[in-house]
Amino acid sequence: MNSSKFCLDTHPLIWYFLGQKTLSSKAKQIIGKIFSIETICYIPSIVILEAFHLSLKQPKFNFTKFFTSLRISNVIIVPLDKIILTACFNLPKNLNTHDRIICATSLATKSILVTKDETIRKLTAIKSVW
Repeated sequence: MNSSKFCLDTHPLIWYFLGQKTLSSKAKQIIGKIFSIETICYIPSIVILEAFHLSLKQPKFNFTKFFTSLRISNVIIVPLDKIILTACFNLPKNLNTHDRIICATSLATKSILVTKDETIRKLTAIKSVW
């Protein structure tokens, strides 16, 4: 897994940041390697927006501190662009818009998606771990 690239879904990233016990040990290990700058990480822009939305509802969640923690050389925030939109069209119809963008980012970056979402983990087109 050392040379692997990862893409993060919203929940694992926020749970890691908040130190939540709901994070799987494998996800915690991977995200720990990301923040130790041992592996490349892609974060879909929609994940940042979802984190911001959470901060509006939960004052304990400090968005500024969270966003600042992502400013490391191996973390790439991926914009919603033509490449991601094109990848969205090749995904199953049952995915909601946010999950579609996250999965498309994983596909476009050829990275392994860290997600707890069982619907996403069942998709054969997406390499995922939890």
